[in-house]
Amino acid sequence: MSDSAGSQFGGEVIETVKEVATEVKDAVGEAIEQGVQSVATPNLTPQQIQQQQEDNQKKEVDRQKQLAYTRKWLKDLEMAQQKVREENKQKEQARLQTQQQEKVVKQQEQIQQTQKTNKATEMAQRSQSETKLGKGVSG
Repeated sequence: MSDSAGSQFGGEVIETVKEVATEVKDAVGEAIEQGVQSVATPNLTPQQIQQQQEDNQKKEVDRQKQLAYTRKWLKDLEMAQQKVREENKQKEQARLQTQQQEKVVKQQEQIQQTQKTNKATEMAQRSQSETKLGKGVSG
């Protein structure tokens, strides 16, 4: 994933958290308002009380649904983040492994080059010493 995808993902998280916070703030405001009204409101008829209780139950069910949705969303988000972390970890391990293999190959190439150089030097020295002793190529 690129940084732009990560920042887009982070932006979505922030936006959703803001929305949830607004909804919670609204729900708390409504609860306070209802509490004040119940204290300030004159006696209600049994029908009004029943209607109010039904309305409150519906609001509570809606609130519970929203909380369940938010929890699921957060769980999904957490799982997605964990997956991205794992993928990044695997990519980094693969990169390090490749880097290590390249290092080993370079070292082997250097060893081979050194051996070739040593062999060439040794042959040149042997040739010189044979020439000095009169064992040259033609002799």
